[in-house]
Amino acid sequence: MTVTARPAPQRGDEAELYRRHHRRLLRSVARAVNAPAELIEDACQSAWAILLRRQPDRARLFGWLYTVAIHEAYRLSQTELRDAHLEDLGCGEGWDTLIADRVTIDTPIEARRALTLLARLPERQREYLSLRVAGFSYREIADITGGRTYTNVNKHLVKAHARIRLAELLATEGPIQTSAPLHE
Repeated sequence: MTVTARPAPQRGDEAELYRRHHRRLLRSVARAVNAPAELIEDACQSAWAILLRRQPDRARLFGWLYTVAIHEAYRLSQTELRDAHLEDLGCGEGWDTLIADRVTIDTPIEARRALTLLARLPERQREYLSLRVAGFSYREIADITGGRTYTNVNKHLVKAHARIRLAELLATEGPIQTSAPLHE
């Protein structure tokens, strides 16, 4: 049985709040987030829609709207980046214009080293880190991996980062005797 949350009842002051705060909200979010005007507008409209559903306390309303709009702007930016395709860039000169520089011998060596470190991680940490590098948010990772919690995803990503930093430290300082293995 699925239970859907009902939106909070309207208070009747929403139109006045919109007239009073919307223009200031747009300017404030545009100063805080470097994004196209359309994305800022979408983020602010999402914040207003969330306000209508949740009906937060009116005492600190502008700060609440500002915070929600900023989070929405970042979420929308990440979604756009993840969904962008090279074909959509409109480069008429071909792929060579998109490649910053030619591959040197260091590039595959660094890539191989990074993949080796990734392969040494426990399965769950490896999976979460791969999804995070692909641009997914913690909440999206939790949904993709079978309903894990945000906290669980965060815990495993923190452990993965710590293991990688330790392995890099050991690699740069040479063989140091330690009792901390890379595997759980």
